[in-house]
Amino acid sequence: MWSFIQAHQTIFALGLFWVASAGVGALPAPTATSAGPYKWFFAFANTIMANISRAYGTKIESSPNFQAAVNIQQAAAGQASTVVVPPAKV
Repeated sequence: MWSFIQAHQTIFALGLFWVASAGVGALPAPTATSAGPYKWFFAFANTIMANISRAYGTKIESSPNFQAAVNIQQAAAGQASTVVVPPAKV
């Protein structure tokens, strides 16, 4: 196996990068209640994998349709609608 990797270094490196990128892409986006270290790890990992727009553009709570999306999910789960207050912008 090691001789195959040495003979095909570029293909192995691209395959390894693809697997790592898929792993980082599978991370759930942080929410307003996520821990600080997870928010940092999410941004760091996506930056390393060149997912810049995902690393710094995941502000679901500040979306204009966030309340509507929460209400749809709660209705599907049979729960009463609640008022979701977005976190204060710092």
